[in-house]
Amino acid sequence: FIHMPSTPPLARPPPAESAPCGAGGAGLVAPTFGPDGSLYAVASESGDIVSVANAAVFPLLNTGGNPTAVCFAEGALYVCDWAHRAILCRGSDGVLSEFVREYEGRDLLGPSGMTTDAKGNIYFTDSGPLGETTLGERGGSVFSISRDGQLLQPLALGTLSHPCGLALAPRGGALYVCELLANRLLRFVQRPAGVWHCSVYFQFSGGLGPSAVACDEDGHVYVALFDFAGHGSGQGRVAVLSPQGTLVKEIACPGGAEVSGIALDPAGGALIVTDASTSRVHRLAI
Repeated sequence: FIHMPSTPPLARPPPAESAPCGAGGAGLVAPTFGPDGSLYAVASESGDIVSVANAAVFPLLNTGGNPTAVCFAEGALYVCDWAHRAILCRGSDGVLSEFVREYEGRDLLGPSGMTTDAKGNIYFTDSGPLGETTLGERGGSVFSISRDGQLLQPLALGTLSHPCGLALAPRGGALYVCELLANRLLRFVQRPAGVWHCSVYFQFSGGLGPSAVACDEDGHVYVALFDFAGHGSGQGRVAVLSPQGTLVKEIACPGGAEVSGIALDPAGGALIVTDASTSRVHRLAI
């Protein structure tokens, strides 16, 4: 692995509104708050990493591929990209380069989701584009990368049906992973340290499956439920699960059914939701 030092500041858009939302790009997914509190997202079809502010999106950089998620760790910017079949990193030189693209000599299928913990470790899912790993041809994986970039460890290797969004529970107690084509949310727990155990945390029904997940400080789990536009009710939904794994409620989303990403506003009281079919970002009160 290549450890990249701190990244230079990204181009600054106009100041964000107190209730950030926007429209633009092509195929918006994976909203993420940066260390400076700014809201970012990925325009997967155009290849852009964008900033969201003043009801619009502002392209910041282009991967030349098909990015699916972005996160910040140890001062650097990391991007999952299906087309490059790699995690890319933008370091202090401002150059976007490959960070990891293989495990034990075998190329990744295409990383799809990513998150980091307080120590700077990175967790990501590897699914390839939709249809690459299915119920009949399971091959998706979940990996962790150590803070120093020297250890790539599989948590689940080649056994999942399109794993995608993932999130850590408060204080790092568990890792939640969306398995889209199995329509379920998985939970990974360490015991002892370094040994991961996986179980089904919640089985959904209807629609295609969960695409993204976020956790609040009280342990509630918010799960974006994705379906193809033109099928089912056409209404996007976010399921809210209790810390015990029971369904508390569902939140209706404006726009279409292709809910492609969620993030909790660090200021509190709101959920940021992206819709891929309309390329819009919504701010929902919670």
